[in-house]
Amino acid sequence: MDIEAVSTVNNTELFVESCRAAPYDNPDYHPTYPIIENGCIVDETVQIFSPRHQRHFQFGMEAFKFIGMHDQVYISCSVILCEAGNPNTRCAQGCVNSTSPQPAGHHHHRKREAAMQTAKHHISQGPLRLRKSSESSVTNVNMGLMVGCIVAAVAVLCGVMLYKSKTSGVKYQPLTTFET
Repeated sequence: MDIEAVSTVNNTELFVESCRAAPYDNPDYHPTYPIIENGCIVDETVQIFSPRHQRHFQFGMEAFKFIGMHDQVYISCSVILCEAGNPNTRCAQGCVNSTSPQPAGHHHHRKREAAMQTAKHHISQGPLRLRKSSESSVTNVNMGLMVGCIVAAVAVLCGVMLYKSKTSGVKYQPLTTFET
C-alpha cells in the first residue's frame, strides 16, 4: 500500500497510526484484521519500503487468512500530519504500546498542539481481491483433458469387448447334406 501526503504546508511529516483490513469500506466495521495499531506493526509479515516520518509511507505484506474468508477486502488507515521534527507531536512518539501507562501530564489534545499536527484522517484502498493462480487453472484444464481421454479410451475398450462377445457366439458349422 502506498500513502502520500500532499500539502502546501512545508516541514510536515506523515504518521500512519493504524491500518486494518475489512470486507467493507467502512472504518467502523468489525471484525477487522489489524495490520498497524498505535503506530506499531501488528502483522509480522509487514515490510516497510519507505523511511518513516516523511510525507510518503509505503508498505507491503503477505496475503493473510482474513482475505481468504471474503471475496474482497479494503485496507483502511488512520493517518496524521505533523510538524516535522517537533518532539511534542504524535508523529514523534512513534509506536505506542496501548498497555503501557501514559506519562503524567500527557494529553493528546492540548491547545498549543493544534497547529503542530492535524486530526486523524481516514483513508482506504480497495477493494482488493485474491487472484486465483494461473497455474491452478492450467492444471484444471490439463486434468480435465486427461480425464476426458481416459473416459474415451475406456468407452472404446468397452465397445470392442461388447462387439467381440456378440460375434464370438456365432460360429461357422458345416451344413449336413441330404442326398435323395
